[in-house]
Amino acid sequence: MLTRGIANSGVRGTGDLLSTVKFMVQTLAAAGELQRDLQRELTYDGLTRAKGGRGQGQQGRHRRPAVVAGKVDAVRTAYLEGRSITALARDHDVSRGAI
Repeated sequence: MLTRGIANSGVRGTGDLLSTVKFMVQTLAAAGELQRDLQRELTYDGLTRAKGGRGQGQQGRHRRPAVVAGKVDAVRTAYLEGRSITALARDHDVSRGAI
């Protein structure tokens, strides 16, 4: 190649290419492992903080009930008196499942 005036710059063997690919794969694997470890740590910290009580979060918080606490007894009494679930749901503007 030198006789034709073509310089041998930038031409690498396949061993160099394989080493580069191997390095990139190892780097991506290490980044993925770091991400998994960080996610696991953050999850553990969040659960620990949630168990701490007031001010630090509360574990097991759910949606607010559709029927407010003051009306629960009235709904229960009406149901035991024979009112249908559909009628109670319509009267209180909630779903049948909420009743």
